[in-house]
Amino acid sequence: MSSTLAESKNFIIMNQYEKVFLIFKNENRKVNIGDLYGDPQTAVISDDESFCIMGGCGLIIYYLHEPYEEFSYNITTKQWKELFRESEKTLWIEDIEYLDNSTIIFTVEDADVDNGGRHKLNVNSFELTRCT
Repeated sequence: MSSTLAESKNFIIMNQYEKVFLIFKNENRKVNIGDLYGDPQTAVISDDESFCIMGGCGLIIYYLHEPYEEFSYNITTKQWKELFRESEKTLWIEDIEYLDNSTIIFTVEDADVDNGGRHKLNVNSFELTRCT
């Protein structure tokens, strides 16, 4: 079963089980842009369509530009960045809010007593601050 997580002028982000796909609206093209253990919970696409972010077991920031590499684990690339997905530092993301082309707010489940609640992330510098 698949579901739509986010949509913009040119893209749709859908998931099928734990995999996340970028669908190009004006092309017959579909790219695997993420894989989130336990299924993705949320996603956003930046207003300028320069990146998207998926959340669930951590975050994946996927940069929307050619060559649109297929997501794979244990690869260092400029196409995507994985955050908060290491086994000892995993954050379970429930929601992502897009603020502007450099900032998002994400919500960590309340069951995480140390990290639960809302956090602001600069997607360029990766500076993280806790919202009060």
